[in-house]
Amino acid sequence: MSNFGVPQYNLNSTYAADDRSQLVRSTWTWLDVARGLSSGVSTVKKFGRNYGVTSTYSPLCIGGVYPTPQTGSTLRIKAGGDANDTAAGSGARQITIEGLDDSFNLISETIATAGASESFATTAIFTRLFRFYVSESGTYATASSGSHSGDIVIEDSAGVGDWGTIDSVDFPKSQSEVGAYSVPLSKTAFVKLRSLTIDSGKTVDVGLFSRSGIDQVSPPYDAMRTQSVVSGVSGGSIETFGSVDVPFGPYSGGTDIGFMAKVSSGTASVSVEFEVFLLDD
Repeated sequence: MSNFGVPQYNLNSTYAADDRSQLVRSTWTWLDVARGLSSGVSTVKKFGRNYGVTSTYSPLCIGGVYPTPQTGSTLRIKAGGDANDTAAGSGARQITIEGLDDSFNLISETIATAGASESFATTAIFTRLFRFYVSESGTYATASSGSHSGDIVIEDSAGVGDWGTIDSVDFPKSQSEVGAYSVPLSKTAFVKLRSLTIDSGKTVDVGLFSRSGIDQVSPPYDAMRTQSVVSGVSGGSIETFGSVDVPFGPYSGGTDIGFMAKVSSGTASVSVEFEVFLLDD
C-alpha cells in the first residue's frame, strides 16, 4: 500500500486506466447490518395480516390479537388442531416461539405438537409473543403440499386466551403474521414502514401505535400513543413507504410497537410490512 493524493479531474475530462486511484469499498448498508459488520446494530423484519378488520381498530395480526399482559405466563399449543400436526405426524412436528420473558429479555422455546390435543406448556414464562413458526415437519414441503395441516393456535397454559395463530387459509403458511413487536430491554428501536396492502374496493385507516413502560404494574402508566395515521387508504393496490428515509423512533427497551387498522364499512383484509432496527444500549 502506498500513500498518494486523491486525483481530481474536471467534470468533463477523461482519465486514463492506469491513473492512480483511491480504493473505496462500495456496499449496501443493509447488507453490512445483516452480516453483523455494523457493531451494536441488528434488524428484525416483521409483517402482519388481519383478514377480518372491521370498523373498530384492531391489530394487524392473524385473529386480530396481540396480547400485552402486565404479568407473563407459560404458553402451549391449543387443543382443536389437526391430528396430522403431531410429533410423529405428517404435518407440523414442533413449533418455535419467540418473544420476551418475564424480565423483558429476548427468549425462544420449542414446543412439540400434539395433534388435536393441547401440547405441554413452555418451561419459560412469556410476557410477549411476536414470532412463532413451524420448525420441524413430517412432510418435505412443495408448492402443493405445505409443512402443516391445520391452523396452529398458541394460548396461555391456563387456556384463558389465545396469543396468536399460524394460518392455513389457502395454503399452510408455517409462520406467524404479527404486525407488532416489543422492544427488549437494553435495546433501542427505530421502525421503517415498508408497505400496506388492502382488499380491493375497501378504504381503511391504519395507525402505528406505541406504549412504553411495559413493565409497569400500577398507575400511573405510560400512555399508548399514535405515532402515525394513514387515513382513507384505498384497496386494490400496495401503498409503499420504503422511500421515507427517516424512521419512527427512538423506542426504548420495554416498548410495545404495533399497527392497527379499521375499515370504513364491512370487513377487509389488511397487511403490513415493516422493519425494526435495534441498537444496543
